[in-house]
Amino acid sequence: MSTKQILIALGKLILCGLAFYVGTMLGGMIATMLGLPLPTAPQGADMSMLPLYMLLTTPLIAFALAILAQHLAGNFIVRAGALSLLLWIAYTVNTQLEATIVSTYAAGIWFALVSGFFAALFCGIAVAFFLAPNISNVSARQAAENFFARHSVVGWLWRLAIAAVAFMPIYFVFGLLVLPFTGEYYRQQMFGLVAPTLETLLPILFTRSVLFLLACLPILVLWQASARALFWRLGLALFFFVGFVIMLYATWLPLYVRVPHLLEIFADEFVYAAALVLLLVTGNVFARAARRPVSAGALAQLARVKQDNGR
Repeated sequence: MSTKQILIALGKLILCGLAFYVGTMLGGMIATMLGLPLPTAPQGADMSMLPLYMLLTTPLIAFALAILAQHLAGNFIVRAGALSLLLWIAYTVNTQLEATIVSTYAAGIWFALVSGFFAALFCGIAVAFFLAPNISNVSARQAAENFFARHSVVGWLWRLAIAAVAFMPIYFVFGLLVLPFTGEYYRQQMFGLVAPTLETLLPILFTRSVLFLLACLPILVLWQASARALFWRLGLALFFFVGFVIMLYATWLPLYVRVPHLLEIFADEFVYAAALVLLLVTGNVFARAARRPVSAGALAQLARVKQDNGR
């Protein structure tokens, strides 16, 4: 890329980030008009600087959407909807659900959901508008037909069932690995953190796992590049939405709490992305070969072989 192209791309990301911030402000106004209670400020947060920190991180949110938007099929409305859904669920809904069981500042969840909805909608629309896909015109219907042709009905049922709960064991494994570094802060309820019981954790974790699948599925269906590219880009996008961006401005948490969690979330999201790609995107090679259309040249060659054998 030339310097001019890089500057244009950066400008688009900044505009898309500003769209996210404007959507947050508008959503907050609508939530206030609806009489929804304000979220509780995190213990130790600098509320005078928090809006600025959030504003500065918005281009990263736009970037995470942009790396996916480049390879999506469908028209503008379809792509904007898929991107907005992923951002709203992964960045807002997921964060609020987790905050209800691991922190003391989860009040005002409906305010945050409404505000985050408009932020995700505005950002998704902006990314779909400014960052059009670099692929030929493939309709969403064509993409869906190709996607679901990979497996039989039975094959899809068990794959989707596993994908719906796949995040749960991944969360537990990496959570246990980071527990020696952060567990004491939760047990002592430092920095507004709370250690959830298993009875409280399981329903929320199951809900998050199902929501993650619902958020990612449109991206998987519309994706038009390689499975490897999808793995890297989806993993990075989820990492940005679920942890990286939030931890950048979560200055009320010390680095010795944020860094272990960032490593945990990084592993979580890339392993989860790999699980989705392996389950739902990389189809049966033999089945695909059997369904692949035979070229006219191959048919002519086969006819000549049969003719020679008949002599």
